[in-house]
Amino acid sequence: MDTKLKEFFDEEKKRVFTPDPHFHTRVMARVREARAADYTIWDAVPSSSRPVFGLALVLMLAFLAVQLFIPQIPERGFLDALLEAEQGPSDAMLSSVADMPDQEFVNQLLGFEEQK
Repeated sequence: MDTKLKEFFDEEKKRVFTPDPHFHTRVMARVREARAADYTIWDAVPSSSRPVFGLALVLMLAFLAVQLFIPQIPERGFLDALLEAEQGPSDAMLSSVADMPDQEFVNQLLGFEEQK
């Protein structure tokens, strides 16, 4: 009985672990198929880090869009403070965005007189 069991296990081992005669042909065909596939940038990136790179790309594009479509207000620097003394009232109005003058001052600059 022991020899029959050993023979059975040997036959199963040969059937499972011994490749058939066309094994190398199938393996080489799959290797050629893999080489013939289109190669993209995502093939070079490991699959576990693809979502991270994708999220980083989306965030960079969103930040770029915000920078392009929302203008930034420049801060007042050292040169602006120095040149402020040399500016006239009309130049001062054009350079200051935060301090909007009242309508009377604008009318004086434009040369309108009050009608009585």
